[in-house]
Amino acid sequence: MAKVKKVVEEGVKEDARLSVYEVGYHLVPTIAEENLGEEVTLLKDFFSENGVSFIADEYPKMVEFAYEMSRSINNKKQKFSYGYFGWVKFECTTDQAKVIKEALDKNEKIIRYLFIKTVRESTMSPKRQYRGESKRRSSPKTEEATLPINEETIDKEIDALVV
Repeated sequence: MAKVKKVVEEGVKEDARLSVYEVGYHLVPTIAEENLGEEVTLLKDFFSENGVSFIADEYPKMVEFAYEMSRSINNKKQKFSYGYFGWVKFECTTDQAKVIKEALDKNEKIIRYLFIKTVRESTMSPKRQYRGESKRRSSPKTEEATLPINEETIDKEIDALVV
């Protein structure tokens, strides 16, 4: 972790450590697709105003949730089965992270979010091939069937089966 000098309002310098964080979030599905970019920009601008350094992010996509989620919006409980999922990875101090977390709690456009401390390196694993997509290993019997066979061999095997 990198050390930086942080200037506190009183003008006193103290040490602060930079850490890497990642926020995965679900936005309400009531946001029109043409306004989604504006909402994401507002969110990222808020992060920038709080002094974060962006590492990576993914633009939100509409997804179906595994279960129904609820959120109180304007003092009314609303339930959601769909929403926009996006994430952002950034570097900041612990104090900046606390301010960002408090703002995410108050943002009524966010259904739910996950705020974690992580590492700078890419932790995404490669996609695995599913059984239907992969080439199945051929068995020895399959390999035998693919070998060219002459007519004499076929006749001998038929005679052996008939007897």
